[in-house]
Amino acid sequence: MFERWAILFADLIKRINPDETDSVEVLVFGFTIIFNLLFTFLLLFITGFLLDHLFILLQVAVSFMVLRMLTGGAHLDHSLACSLTSILIILAFSFFPISSILIYTYLIIIVLLVIIYAPYYEPHQVTHSKEWEFKKKQLAYLWLALSLLFFHFFHQPGLILGALLQSLLLTPYGINFISKINILTLKGGDNHEKNS
Repeated sequence: MFERWAILFADLIKRINPDETDSVEVLVFGFTIIFNLLFTFLLLFITGFLLDHLFILLQVAVSFMVLRMLTGGAHLDHSLACSLTSILIILAFSFFPISSILIYTYLIIIVLLVIIYAPYYEPHQVTHSKEWEFKKKQLAYLWLALSLLFFHFFHQPGLILGALLQSLLLTPYGINFISKINILTLKGGDNHEKNS
């Protein structure tokens, strides 16, 4: 769905200014990410508003995305599957039980998982130098410290819960989970292609 829109926008931009734009493939990739994020946040806003759970949903989503940029992770091949899976998982994590003891427990789990498993790159992804990855890990720890301060000063647990979600997805179990969803969505896509 988003890929078709991305191709339309990329072709339009390439026709308008062919000499000063990137390749169509790069434009399609960028537009697909933008459309996917917009769609995901739109659904999160609607879901959060309907459930009267908007602020914590946004906290979980933002923290998940920030830590994901800093630590990597497995990806789904279809953007719609990515959006729907993200929304369901973010929604589930926004209802996790909360207390001071649990927040510290979550934080210890997150730090250990980031130390052990971050960064994670898929085979087709570009990897960075060890120095750059070290800096990204330091930023990840800074984000966790800010998330803990946010909990203490504003009594909002969502940033920690989003970080917990991302750290669990870095584990072999998390990567296997994403891989299984990927296989299911690809099979569904194959069936859809055959039927159309």
